[in-house]
Amino acid sequence: MSRAKPLIFAIVGALLLSFVVYNAEIGLYFFQYPDQLVHYKMEISEIIAGNCDKSSINSALSAQESHECLSPLGTYRATDIIVAGIGFFSSVAAPLMALKQTGRLKISRGWSKNLARLRLLLGIGMVSTAFADATGLLTAEGQPLDWEQVVGLAVPPFVIEITLFLLGVMVIKKAANNLRRKPRSEFSEPWQSAGAGDFRGSLEKNKGSSKRGGVMTVGDLRSALSLDQYEDIFQLGTSSGDDMSVGRTCHYCNGQGCAQCDFKGEFM
Repeated sequence: MSRAKPLIFAIVGALLLSFVVYNAEIGLYFFQYPDQLVHYKMEISEIIAGNCDKSSINSALSAQESHECLSPLGTYRATDIIVAGIGFFSSVAAPLMALKQTGRLKISRGWSKNLARLRLLLGIGMVSTAFADATGLLTAEGQPLDWEQVVGLAVPPFVIEITLFLLGVMVIKKAANNLRRKPRSEFSEPWQSAGAGDFRGSLEKNKGSSKRGGVMTVGDLRSALSLDQYEDIFQLGTSSGDDMSVGRTCHYCNGQGCAQCDFKGEFM
């Protein structure tokens, strides 16, 4: 189901945007007058309320009267803006979700924190709006807002207030979790990866420690880099006698002799 989310968001966003633009610019309703065919925009809020009866609309238009369900073309109301906004954000979220699922969308730690702070401010604003409307701080009369003029639907104020409060709490909680989350480093230093992995250094082995992980010693590094191995395996295999041994040139002094190779210039 998660794989289908980007496709669902893209389809829903395209449908909502197309519906709003087509309804406002071309018109979902048309009426044939004696001399011409006229298109009208239908109000979304009235459609949802079920007030758009075709017979009543035609009767009003035949009597050269307006109808509450119809508006002239090019009219955009709050309901249209809200529906178009949902469609726009759905259309934008669809490719972002698809890129995130494929691992191609990578957000830096700084951007992630900034987005979390913006969500935190949004959540606080929603909760504050709900509280201010419930206490009548948004109007001069001390009453809640007339949300029908804002959203275009006859919704009781307490429904809007509860919805804003719950959504704000959810946004604040998610933003706070992102801000408290410890950053996960994509890259680590060699000694950090050595200590965090399954490797156990020789010091830990000598101590018989059962703890997993450890820091590599100089001897461990030399062994891992094969600094103590013979330089030429073919010469070693063809050599005979104990008096002849082919060693590996010391990488610390490049064969000049140092304390690491006992001043011999090579590892035997």
